[in-house]
Parts: sequence; C-alpha cells; structure tokens
Amino acid sequence: MSDWERKVREAAFHDRRERLRQTAPDEYKHITRNNRFYAVNRTSKRFMDQWLREHCMPGRRVLDYCCGTGLNSVLIAGSGADVVGIDISPASLQAARGRLEGEGLLRRSQFVLADAERTPFANASFDIALCNGVLHHLDLAPAFAELSRIVRPDGKVFCVEALAHNPLFQLYRRLTPHMRTAWEVDHILSRRQIALARRYFDSVEIHFFHLASLLAVPFRGRPRLFERALALLDGLDRVLLAMPGLRWWSWQCLFVLGKPRRAGDG
Repeated sequence: MSDWERKVREAAFHDRRERLRQTAPDEYKHITRNNRFYAVNRTSKRFMDQWLREHCMPGRRVLDYCCGTGLNSVLIAGSGADVVGIDISPASLQAARGRLEGEGLLRRSQFVLADAERTPFANASFDIALCNGVLHHLDLAPAFAELSRIVRPDGKVFCVEALAHNPLFQLYRRLTPHMRTAWEVDHILSRRQIALARRYFDSVEIHFFHLASLLAVPFRGRPRLFERALALLDGLDRVLLAMPGLRWWSWQCLFVLGKPRRAGDG
C-alpha cells in the first residue's frame, strides 16, 4: 500500500464513521462495539486528564494531534490553553468545531485539515502535543520526527496507545476488522516501536494500565457489582503492572516524550 493510498483510506474510514454516528446509529454502534472496553479505563483517563490540566494552562499553545471530533480539545481549551486540532478527516474536523462552539470554547481553538506526518507548522510551534490513540494510524518514524520538530525545546508530547504484546487482545483485533482499518490492525504499538521514540526525544517516560481490569467489562450493566469488581481489579493491576514481565501485556500505555532532538543533533 502506498503512502498516499494509506492516508486516503484512513480519511475515508473516519469520515464514514462520523457520518454513521450522525445518520445511522445502529450501524455506528456495530462498528464501535469496542467502546465498551473503555468502561474500565478510569485510571488511565484520570491520569491523562490530570496531566493535561496541569500542563495546559493559559498562555500555552497545545496541539491536539489527530484530534478526531474534539473531545480532548474541549479539555485542553477548558484548562485555559489555546488548542490547535489537526486531522485528516474533514467530517471529524467539522464535528470538532461544532463541539468547541457548543462548549463556548471556539475562540481558544483552531482546526486544520492536515497530514500529521507533514504538518504546516513552523519549528517549535507548540508547548504541548497530545497524541491520544493516533500513532498506530501513522507511519511512526516520520510522525515522531514531525512531533520532535514542532514542539518547543522544553515542550512535551503526551501519548496514549494500545499495546500489541497480549495475544488475546491481538486476536480480538484481528477478529473484528470492521472496527478498524487494515493498517491499524498491523501497527498497534510494540515495545520496539515505542523505543523508536528515543531517536527523536531524549526523555521517554512510560506508564502501563489495564490488564486484570478488563475482566470487569461483562459486569458494566450491573453498576454496583461493576464498581466493586473494577475497584478490586484496578488494585490487582497496580501489583501486576509493576512486574517487568507483565507490564507489556497490558491493554494501554501512556508515555510522555520530552527533550526533542532536532534534525542534525548528535
């Protein structure tokens, strides 16, 4: 698949998904059934939201990298920062503008149709970049290179990604191809791919989330039982994911990149 074809397919997939969300809710629900797993991601979501609130203060310029429909742009702008959202999907960008307008935050936001691997921004344009579940849609080396170019020397890149090492998670992904693009299935991040970031950033800080906690998903329709099970399993995850041999089998990792290395750095 050529670089151009990959990007056309990614844009078409996300445009279609956004149209279905608005016009065909039953079909949209069918292609997003994996959203049920996000019922258990409270600890990682809390970690991300707290980090963004601490770093996206007034005066900061923040890039929502592949912003989708702008859910995180709301949090960023609501924390006082100026947010620039980019995406390859025109339908998603339209939804993002509408979302920020509805929240009264449009004046602190800008949305740009752009190729994430070749953005239109000058060097050192942003204090913070957020990459929430997007890197596995991209060619990783040019994406990391571009992020290191457009964040400031003291800037940071906050990334949220699924991991590829758990064979059960990978089997589920391959059995549900209607939920994702062909590129996405084959490019869930591995330990080796995350290590690639060290070519472009001198600081890579990794946090792991969600292994045992996924066992609570079947109970989400029974709120009291779900809450008890999730609390217990989150506690178990704190023990399991402290073990080097198990942490890479988790569902998600959150990693913070800092000290960008510019082209030509030694």
